Amino acid sequence: MFENGRYLLFLDILGFSSLVERESPETIYSVIDNALDAFSRWEGLNQQFKTIYFSDTFLFYQEPKGYGDWAFLDVYGIGAMLLSALLAKGIPARGSIVFGEFEVKNDSQNRHQLYFGKALIEAYKAERKEQWIGITIQPSAWHPYENKNKGNISAFENERVWKRRSDDVLLLNPFIKLRGWYSYDLMGEVDKPYIEWDQPEFPNDILGFRYLIDTASEYASKGDFSGREAVKYHSTVAFLREIMGVEMFKWAERISHESA
Repeated sequence: MFENGRYLLFLDILGFSSLVERESPETIYSVIDNALDAFSRWEGLNQQFKTIYFSDTFLFYQEPKGYGDWAFLDVYGIGAMLLSALLAKGIPARGSIVFGEFEVKNDSQNRHQLYFGKALIEAYKAERKEQWIGITIQPSAWHPYENKNKGNISAFENERVWKRRSDDVLLLNPFIKLRGWYSYDLMGEVDKPYIEWDQPEFPNDILGFRYLIDTASEYASKGDFSGREAVKYHSTVAFLREIMGVEMFKWAERISHESA
Protein backbone atom coordinates (compact mmCIF):
# COMPACT_ATOMS: atom_id res chain seq x y z
CA MET A 1 0.00 0.00 0.00
CA PHE A 2 2.78 2.48 0.90
CA GLU A 3 4.50 1.91 -2.45
CA ASN A 4 1.32 2.13 -4.53
CA GLY A 5 -0.71 4.57 -2.47
CA ARG A 6 -1.42 8.20 -3.12
CA TYR A 7 -2.54 11.15 -1.05
CA LEU A 8 -5.96 12.39 -2.08
CA LEU A 9 -7.93 15.49 -1.13
CA PHE A 10 -11.65 15.09 -1.84
CA LEU A 11 -13.40 18.49 -1.78
CA ASP A 12 -17.09 19.17 -2.39
CA ILE A 13 -18.75 22.53 -3.07
CA LEU A 14 -21.65 22.74 -0.60
CA GLY A 15 -25.13 23.68 -1.76
CA PHE A 16 -24.18 23.20 -5.39
CA SER A 17 -27.49 21.60 -6.45
CA SER A 18 -29.47 24.51 -5.01
CA LEU A 19 -27.08 26.92 -6.71
CA VAL A 20 -27.65 25.26 -10.10
CA GLU A 21 -31.42 25.39 -9.64
CA ARG A 22 -31.36 29.01 -8.54
CA GLU A 23 -28.71 30.69 -10.69
CA SER A 24 -27.99 31.14 -14.39
CA PRO A 25 -25.52 28.92 -16.28
CA GLU A 26 -23.16 31.89 -16.51
CA THR A 27 -23.11 32.28 -12.73
CA ILE A 28 -22.47 28.56 -12.21
CA TYR A 29 -19.66 28.67 -14.74
CA SER A 30 -18.10 31.60 -12.85
CA VAL A 31 -18.25 29.73 -9.53
CA ILE A 32 -16.55 26.66 -11.00
CA ASP A 33 -14.01 28.69 -12.94
CA ASN A 34 -13.06 30.67 -9.82
CA ALA A 35 -12.66 27.45 -7.86
CA LEU A 36 -10.48 25.87 -10.53
CA ASP A 37 -8.20 28.92 -10.54
CA ALA A 38 -7.05 28.06 -7.02
CA PHE A 39 -6.35 24.44 -7.94
CA SER A 40 -4.48 25.44 -11.09
CA ARG A 41 -2.29 27.80 -9.10
CA TRP A 42 -1.17 25.03 -6.74
CA GLU A 43 -0.71 22.52 -9.52
CA GLY A 44 1.74 24.96 -11.08
CA LEU A 45 3.54 25.78 -7.85
CA ASN A 46 3.82 22.22 -6.54
CA GLN A 47 3.88 20.08 -9.71
CA GLN A 48 3.44 16.86 -7.72
CA PHE A 49 -0.36 17.04 -7.49
CA LYS A 50 -3.07 17.19 -10.14
CA THR A 51 -6.76 18.03 -10.17
CA ILE A 52 -9.80 16.14 -11.42
CA TYR A 53 -13.10 18.03 -11.47
CA PHE A 54 -16.64 16.75 -11.99
CA SER A 55 -19.98 18.34 -11.05
CA ASP A 56 -19.48 19.74 -7.52
CA THR A 57 -16.38 17.71 -6.62
CA PHE A 58 -12.65 18.34 -6.85
CA LEU A 59 -10.05 15.60 -6.47
CA PHE A 60 -6.56 16.91 -5.75
CA TYR A 61 -4.30 13.89 -5.91
CA GLN A 62 -0.62 13.03 -5.63
CA GLU A 63 0.63 12.11 -9.09
CA PRO A 64 3.73 10.01 -8.26
CA LYS A 65 2.78 6.90 -6.32
CA GLY A 66 4.31 6.04 -2.97
CA TYR A 67 4.29 7.41 0.56
CA GLY A 68 6.51 10.36 1.41
CA ASP A 69 6.59 12.78 4.33
CA TRP A 70 6.70 15.60 1.79
CA ALA A 71 3.39 14.46 0.30
CA PHE A 72 1.60 14.49 3.65
CA LEU A 73 2.94 17.94 4.51
CA ASP A 74 2.06 19.25 1.05
CA VAL A 75 -1.46 17.87 0.85
CA TYR A 76 -2.64 19.25 4.18
CA GLY A 77 -0.94 22.61 3.66
CA ILE A 78 -2.20 23.05 0.12
CA GLY A 79 -5.60 21.68 1.11
CA ALA A 80 -5.96 24.36 3.78
CA MET A 81 -5.01 27.11 1.35
CA LEU A 82 -7.35 25.77 -1.33
CA LEU A 83 -10.27 25.85 1.09
CA SER A 84 -9.28 29.35 2.20
CA ALA A 85 -9.19 30.50 -1.45
CA LEU A 86 -12.68 29.12 -2.06
CA LEU A 87 -14.10 30.69 1.11
CA ALA A 88 -12.57 34.03 0.12
CA LYS A 89 -14.79 33.92 -2.98
CA GLY A 90 -17.86 32.91 -0.99
CA ILE A 91 -17.69 29.26 -2.05
CA PRO A 92 -18.27 26.95 0.95
CA ALA A 93 -16.69 23.50 0.70
CA ARG A 94 -16.14 20.37 2.76
CA GLY A 95 -13.55 17.67 2.26
CA SER A 96 -11.31 14.93 3.53
CA ILE A 97 -7.70 13.86 3.08
CA VAL A 98 -6.80 10.17 2.83
CA PHE A 99 -3.93 7.96 1.72
CA GLY A 100 -4.43 4.76 -0.24
CA GLU A 101 -4.99 3.15 -3.62
CA PHE A 102 -6.14 5.59 -6.27
CA GLU A 103 -5.76 4.86 -9.97
CA VAL A 104 -5.87 7.42 -12.77
CA LYS A 105 -5.58 6.00 -16.29
CA ASN A 106 -6.85 6.56 -19.81
CA ASP A 107 -9.12 3.95 -21.36
CA SER A 108 -7.80 1.57 -24.03
CA GLN A 109 -9.00 3.94 -26.79
CA ASN A 110 -7.36 6.92 -25.07
CA ARG A 111 -10.68 8.77 -25.12
CA HIS A 112 -11.65 8.89 -21.45
CA GLN A 113 -9.90 9.29 -18.13
CA LEU A 114 -10.71 6.58 -15.60
CA TYR A 115 -10.21 7.10 -11.89
CA PHE A 116 -11.12 4.74 -9.07
CA GLY A 117 -9.77 3.19 -5.91
CA LYS A 118 -10.27 2.47 -2.24
CA ALA A 119 -8.92 5.90 -1.29
CA LEU A 120 -11.65 7.61 -3.29
CA ILE A 121 -14.36 5.58 -1.55
CA GLU A 122 -12.85 6.29 1.87
CA ALA A 123 -12.58 10.01 1.17
CA TYR A 124 -16.15 10.22 -0.15
CA LYS A 125 -17.61 8.43 2.88
CA ALA A 126 -15.55 10.52 5.31
CA GLU A 127 -16.62 13.80 3.72
CA ARG A 128 -20.30 12.87 3.79
CA LYS A 129 -20.25 12.24 7.55
CA GLU A 130 -19.39 15.80 8.52
CA GLN A 131 -21.68 18.73 9.30
CA TRP A 132 -19.35 21.68 8.93
CA ILE A 133 -17.31 23.65 6.41
CA GLY A 134 -13.82 22.27 6.59
CA ILE A 135 -11.39 19.43 5.89
CA THR A 136 -10.78 16.30 7.94
CA ILE A 137 -7.54 14.34 7.84
CA GLN A 138 -8.30 10.64 8.16
CA PRO A 139 -6.09 8.19 10.10
CA SER A 140 -5.00 6.56 6.82
CA ALA A 141 -3.39 9.91 5.92
CA TRP A 142 -1.64 10.85 9.15
CA HIS A 143 -0.75 7.48 10.76
CA PRO A 144 2.06 6.74 8.24
CA TYR A 145 3.56 10.16 8.93
CA GLU A 146 3.32 9.76 12.71
CA ASN A 147 4.92 6.31 12.52
CA LYS A 148 8.02 7.88 10.97
CA ASN A 149 7.91 11.16 12.91
CA LYS A 150 6.89 10.31 16.47
CA GLY A 151 5.30 13.19 18.34
CA ASN A 152 4.96 15.53 15.36
CA ILE A 153 1.19 15.23 15.13
CA SER A 154 0.80 16.36 18.75
CA ALA A 155 3.38 19.09 18.24
CA PHE A 156 1.44 20.45 15.26
CA GLU A 157 -1.75 20.29 17.31
CA ASN A 158 -0.10 22.47 19.96
CA GLU A 159 0.72 24.92 17.16
CA ARG A 160 -3.01 25.04 16.22
CA VAL A 161 -2.56 23.31 12.86
CA TRP A 162 -5.37 20.88 13.64
CA LYS A 163 -7.42 19.40 16.46
CA ARG A 164 -7.43 15.66 17.08
CA ARG A 165 -10.92 14.31 17.62
CA SER A 166 -11.80 11.33 19.82
CA ASP A 167 -12.26 9.12 16.72
CA ASP A 168 -8.63 9.77 15.66
CA VAL A 169 -9.64 12.18 12.90
CA LEU A 170 -7.77 15.48 12.61
CA LEU A 171 -9.83 18.64 12.03
CA LEU A 172 -7.71 20.94 9.89
CA ASN A 173 -7.36 24.65 10.58
CA PRO A 174 -7.74 26.17 7.10
CA PHE A 175 -6.25 29.55 7.99
CA ILE A 176 -2.53 28.88 7.88
CA LYS A 177 -1.56 32.48 7.21
CA LEU A 178 -3.75 33.95 9.94
CA ARG A 179 -2.08 31.57 12.37
CA GLY A 180 1.37 32.33 11.00
CA TRP A 181 1.17 36.13 10.96
CA TYR A 182 -0.68 36.63 14.25
CA SER A 183 2.36 36.98 16.53
CA TYR A 184 4.28 38.99 13.92
CA ASP A 185 1.45 41.48 13.66
CA LEU A 186 1.45 41.93 17.45
CA MET A 187 5.14 42.82 17.17
CA GLY A 188 4.37 45.35 14.42
CA GLU A 189 6.07 43.37 11.65
CA VAL A 190 3.09 43.16 9.28
CA ASP A 191 2.66 46.08 6.90
CA LYS A 192 -0.78 47.59 6.42
CA PRO A 193 -3.18 47.36 4.73
CA TYR A 194 -3.63 43.71 5.66
CA ILE A 195 -5.41 42.92 2.43
CA GLU A 196 -2.20 43.63 0.51
CA TRP A 197 0.17 41.65 2.73
CA ASP A 198 1.52 38.22 1.63
CA GLN A 199 -0.78 37.94 -1.38
CA PRO A 200 -2.86 36.02 -2.21
CA GLU A 201 -2.86 33.61 0.75
CA PHE A 202 -3.09 36.07 3.67
CA PRO A 203 -5.87 38.13 2.01
CA ASN A 204 -7.66 34.85 1.23
CA ASP A 205 -7.55 33.90 4.91
CA ILE A 206 -8.89 37.30 5.93
CA LEU A 207 -11.75 37.21 3.42
CA GLY A 208 -12.51 33.53 4.03
CA PHE A 209 -12.66 34.02 7.80
CA ARG A 210 -14.94 37.03 7.32
CA TYR A 211 -17.24 35.05 5.03
CA LEU A 212 -17.75 32.37 7.68
CA ILE A 213 -18.31 34.88 10.49
CA ASP A 214 -20.75 37.01 8.49
CA THR A 215 -22.74 34.03 7.20
CA ALA A 216 -23.05 32.52 10.68
CA SER A 217 -24.15 35.93 11.99
CA GLU A 218 -26.82 36.18 9.29
CA TYR A 219 -28.28 32.83 10.36
CA ALA A 220 -28.12 33.87 14.02
CA SER A 221 -29.91 37.17 13.33
CA LYS A 222 -32.79 35.14 11.87
CA GLY A 223 -32.85 32.87 14.92
CA ASP A 224 -31.62 29.95 12.86
CA PHE A 225 -29.24 27.90 14.98
CA SER A 226 -30.29 24.37 14.09
CA GLY A 227 -31.25 24.43 10.40
CA ARG A 228 -29.36 22.11 8.10
CA GLU A 229 -27.28 24.86 6.50
CA ALA A 230 -27.01 27.07 9.59
CA VAL A 231 -25.50 24.26 11.66
CA LYS A 232 -22.56 23.98 9.25
CA TYR A 233 -21.61 27.61 9.77
CA HIS A 234 -22.23 27.71 13.52
CA SER A 235 -20.19 24.55 14.10
CA THR A 236 -17.36 25.85 11.90
CA VAL A 237 -17.16 29.17 13.75
CA ALA A 238 -17.22 27.31 17.08
CA PHE A 239 -14.32 25.15 15.85
CA LEU A 240 -12.33 28.21 14.76
CA ARG A 241 -12.89 29.89 18.12
CA GLU A 242 -11.65 26.75 19.85
CA ILE A 243 -8.59 26.04 17.72
CA MET A 244 -7.45 29.65 17.37
CA GLY A 245 -7.98 30.60 20.99
CA VAL A 246 -9.70 33.70 22.33
CA GLU A 247 -7.06 36.29 21.52
CA MET A 248 -6.18 35.10 18.01
CA PHE A 249 -9.88 34.75 17.16
CA LYS A 250 -10.56 38.34 18.32
CA TRP A 251 -7.59 39.57 16.30
CA ALA A 252 -8.86 37.77 13.18
CA GLU A 253 -12.32 39.25 13.73
CA ARG A 254 -10.84 42.74 14.00
CA ILE A 255 -8.53 42.69 10.99
CA SER A 256 -11.12 40.95 8.80
CA HIS A 257 -13.68 43.58 9.75
CA GLU A 258 -11.19 46.37 8.99
CA SER A 259 -10.43 44.76 5.61
CA ALA A 260 -14.03 44.19 4.58
